[in-house]
Amino acid sequence: MVRLDIGGDREARRRGFDTPFLVNFNDSEPADAPDRPWYLADAPPYRWTRDVSGVVLPGVGGDLWLVRVTAASGRPDGSAVSSVWRTADGLPMTLQIDAQRRTYAILARTDPAGDLRLTFETSRLTAPSDPRILGMPVFRVVATPAQSAPYRPAWETLAWMTAALVGAYVLAWRTGAPFRRAAYAPVVVVAITALFVAWMIATRRMDATIFAQTVAVWIWGAYALTPFVEAALRATQPAEDVATAAGLTAAAWFVRVVGMLHPYALTSDLGLHVNNLADVARGMIFFTEGLPCRAGAGPQPYPPGGYLALLPVILLTGADRAALTLLVQAGTALLESLTVAVLWLLLRRAGAGKTATLYTAAIYALAPPILRAYSVGEMANLLAQALVAPLILWMALTLHDRSWKAMLSGAALILFILLSHGGVALSTGAMLAVWLFLLLVWRRNQEPRGAPLRWELPVAAGIAGIASLILFYSAFGYVAEARRAAQETLAAQGIICPPGDPLLDKLNWWIVGFIFNPGAPIPPPALAAGITGVFVVARSHNSAIRIVLAACWLGAMASLGTLLFSDQPVRWTIFIYPALCIGAGMALEQWQRRSRVGAALAATVFLFLIWYGAADWVRQVSEYLR
Repeated sequence: MVRLDIGGDREARRRGFDTPFLVNFNDSEPADAPDRPWYLADAPPYRWTRDVSGVVLPGVGGDLWLVRVTAASGRPDGSAVSSVWRTADGLPMTLQIDAQRRTYAILARTDPAGDLRLTFETSRLTAPSDPRILGMPVFRVVATPAQSAPYRPAWETLAWMTAALVGAYVLAWRTGAPFRRAAYAPVVVVAITALFVAWMIATRRMDATIFAQTVAVWIWGAYALTPFVEAALRATQPAEDVATAAGLTAAAWFVRVVGMLHPYALTSDLGLHVNNLADVARGMIFFTEGLPCRAGAGPQPYPPGGYLALLPVILLTGADRAALTLLVQAGTALLESLTVAVLWLLLRRAGAGKTATLYTAAIYALAPPILRAYSVGEMANLLAQALVAPLILWMALTLHDRSWKAMLSGAALILFILLSHGGVALSTGAMLAVWLFLLLVWRRNQEPRGAPLRWELPVAAGIAGIASLILFYSAFGYVAEARRAAQETLAAQGIICPPGDPLLDKLNWWIVGFIFNPGAPIPPPALAAGITGVFVVARSHNSAIRIVLAACWLGAMASLGTLLFSDQPVRWTIFIYPALCIGAGMALEQWQRRSRVGAALAATVFLFLIWYGAADWVRQVSEYLR
């Protein structure tokens, strides 16, 4: 049985899940009232059809279905309305739809692809106060097979699912090839995936069939990406597990893109970034966005660096809105997913083993705070975050490389972060300050007394800061006054920005709650493994990675100082996650080496983090803004 609660499900208090299956319907009603939400309204939820509207249930298969439609005429005078209904065979059926809500049952055949289609053609209701095209209100659609099993498969949907399973197999095979123990991993991956798909078809068929084509197309796109990433990594750091790093990078990109493209996915800020990218394409570089009240309200400079990184692709995709939207989603996901490859490269350069790099890369591929940011639509933050891992790699490599070439490359990275996102720039500045201090202390202890101090690193950071001020931030001298004026205007209305919550309340909400609350973006096992890894690295002989990890954690903690004058901190969970994954990977490898108990503990924590990240992403896609 397939059931669509048109307009929303009052019991589950969720709406919008009917949207992917409806064609040319009006928005859900009733709307939220100031004193009560829609699911507590007297009238049940519904949608108005237009003059021609339709319902499509993809991939249901079979031949004949009994379709029950709950509808009403919606005429204010209580009259009935004539509505012509058509199914896949095209034969019209004229029904008189009563003014009262009733259920109408018809027999409908699926089309050759196995999709069930029903079209409503209803005369238009003329309402002087409503400019919409109104046909009739529809409340529910329920479809049940009208024949006994077995049912004819929906061959097109079955073909897409098969293509997706084959794509999962070849991607898993390529990713696990360097590990001898992973010889059967592709078969296990496909078997688990096939069982999951079978369960979905049996219990939540529409959730799977509506998404089959997208999964198949993008998993093969991820497989096509793998050799390019592998070639780049092999040219930089030849190693036997290069294919694993490339495969996990492609898998991370796939997970991000398909989650954003799922028909159920909603986002709050994606349109903002599409508009900003369009403005940058037209030559607008200097613009601001309003801060929320908790962050102080008023305008804030919005750096365009991330949009400039995507700009060349517009020459290939074009500038229409659909192309720009896909570019913002897939392009941001690609640049940020390369963090997986960069973390692998960092650990390999630091002398870590294959197991530690595998753990690190796999955990980051399903990082809950990163994936949530895609759902919300924080693309500028993510584009800037894509540069944090390269900066960490640069910090590790420059411990022993003091050439001006290295300094200029670091200055370019820092400059681009400063020109990409203010919050990430603030966290980066705190991290660099701590790193320079730790580096100074380390060199004092390592180099002979009287050796001259080297100022290349502070100079590189200074060059980046001065360049960003000259190129961008100098154009916003008016912002401080504009923010003060906005705060005064809101204060006159009785709205204080920021509200001035007690510091302990802010720490409890933004830090403790982000770790220990149910569904927190950083679960306690991840934090425990990440911090344990810091101590594991602290005992190692690799000073570079030891100093870098300490700088990441201490810098992230220092950036939370914004809570002293703001009620909203920087996105610290996103910023710290690469360092957390590095530490977790090192800790899990150490546990695995020690004993069978340690290996069991490492496997348990690793599988929990993978499950937690995947489940959290599914929940975020299906529940955000519902």
